[in-house]
Amino acid sequence: MADFQIKKGNGETAALFVFYVMGAASLYSAFNPSWFTVSSDFFHGQGSKEGNIKRVRAGSIAATLLVVGSGVGLSYITSNPLFVYSGIFISIFFVAGYEWMIRHPAREDSGNNNKNTYYWRV
Repeated sequence: MADFQIKKGNGETAALFVFYVMGAASLYSAFNPSWFTVSSDFFHGQGSKEGNIKRVRAGSIAATLLVVGSGVGLSYITSNPLFVYSGIFISIFFVAGYEWMIRHPAREDSGNNNKNTYYWRV
């Protein structure tokens, strides 16, 4: 049975886990624009939209390989499967977020038909 816990008194694993999660998130931001940008008119409203989508997906593949690969390495070094499973979860979370933003571009109106609602404009 695998032990997925960070045991009390094992500060090295806890610290390593925190840095791993932060590094994993940073890898996605290094290879891809923000979710805000991916859902914006800037991303969707130009002639290069299909090329942009291909680049985001290529960046997601690169980040996923590095995140999961790092998780495998850290799991091997620490003999704790927490890292590889966390890497898989983090990757699914980020890839799903990017795919959601690609499929659901931002709109000025969120579907609320209340005429008294004020929308911020920049």
